[in-house]
Amino acid sequence: RMTFFLGSSAAWIPGFASTFSRAVQDGHELGNHTAHHCHAEADGTLRACAGPSAAAEFDDCTAFLTSRLGATAIWTSAAPYGDAGYRTAAAARFFLNRGVMNGTIAPNDDTDPFDLPIWGPAENDGVAQFRAVIDRTHRAGRWVIVLLHSIAPTSARWYATVDISAISESIAHARSLGDVWIDTMANIGAYWRGAKLLSAATPTVTGRTRTWTWTLPPHFPPGKLLRVKVDGGTLSQAGRVLTWDGRGYYEIALDLGALTLAP
Repeated sequence: RMTFFLGSSAAWIPGFASTFSRAVQDGHELGNHTAHHCHAEADGTLRACAGPSAAAEFDDCTAFLTSRLGATAIWTSAAPYGDAGYRTAAAARFFLNRGVMNGTIAPNDDTDPFDLPIWGPAENDGVAQFRAVIDRTHRAGRWVIVLLHSIAPTSARWYATVDISAISESIAHARSLGDVWIDTMANIGAYWRGAKLLSAATPTVTGRTRTWTWTLPPHFPPGKLLRVKVDGGTLSQAGRVLTWDGRGYYEIALDLGALTLAP
């Protein structure tokens, strides 16, 4: 699964609507890349843009993605050019926003969820460059967001064009490592933010029973799970005892906002 950040002003391109409607049906995520892809000043003012505001740019794009392409909800955004002027509007509508600064993300780190870093290939980079980034990130135990623009073969080589073989072969390489999770920004981002919440929670202790509570951030997608381990005892949520998974963990529901460990 991948995340496709779309600008609704590109809807005129032949095949655009049918392609990305199919992407939704195939289980991919559609992210918001604004209506007109304008620059935004630090105060949120748009520069040389058809849209009246950063908020309107996001809202018009979301309306298109849901009404025309079949997305049920939009959880993430990508600021055009990585401009910081979109941050406030993004935080009011989504739970993650992608930037353009180079970098990776670690469990429980202090990465800004509304300016997530990326790695982007240069023009004509091949599988060797992709594999080097994957291997380096894997060794460090981190995540990397791979930002792709134009994919060859194509007659519209717009920006940082790479051949589809570099992408598909790098995915095959990552999967061959056996412990790499490739998924949408919403799915992995929800796990990352959920893990940070639970790690930061201080349990309430009653006798030998401990209970952790947390509050999900605004616009957090529902139905997300987190894997946890304990040294012993019984884990439960909302009065229901959790079942140990044979692969070595419990899965907890982040929506429930509480977890109890009893002897």
